[in-house]
Amino acid sequence: MNQITSLPELIETLNECDPQDYVKIAANMNLPKDEFEDYAFWNDDCYARNCIERTDVFELILICWKPGDETPVHGHDEQKCWIYQVDGNMYEERFQEEDGELVSCNQMVLSPGRLSYMEDDMGYHSLENKSSDNSMTLHLYISPIDCCQVFDPSEEEFCEKELKYDSFKGVLTEDLVS
Repeated sequence: MNQITSLPELIETLNECDPQDYVKIAANMNLPKDEFEDYAFWNDDCYARNCIERTDVFELILICWKPGDETPVHGHDEQKCWIYQVDGNMYEERFQEEDGELVSCNQMVLSPGRLSYMEDDMGYHSLENKSSDNSMTLHLYISPIDCCQVFDPSEEEFCEKELKYDSFKGVLTEDLVS
């Protein structure tokens, strides 16, 4: 498979292939930062979830992170997720549940062009922009994900969280329109 170097090429390839091929597709992405200009919206309160494409079969989300933005520890609602580091650096920490406790089992730094993979069978993870610069990550899900399990440290348990978009296909959602 040739390298995928543009968003239109990535979307076309995803639309034409079998989800079993997503591993090869994700591994062959080489997408420059400027491919995401039309989809890169930022949220003052936290990271921004920008949906680039959503079908019955897959979902592409560009997450824009300001310095200090982070996710809670979370799962993926039984979906497979590839994370492609578009710009900046992100810190990923993975967790396993052992005897009712969350235990950190792996940490890594994602730099531009780096790929990570996560699914519920692997445990849980969190992402954080620990740098002083903005960062962007592209998330490819085999099926759209509308909610996930999020760890609530005050309750010391997981709860379900409904997920929203800050933009959809390059258009701000009502939550961000002022």
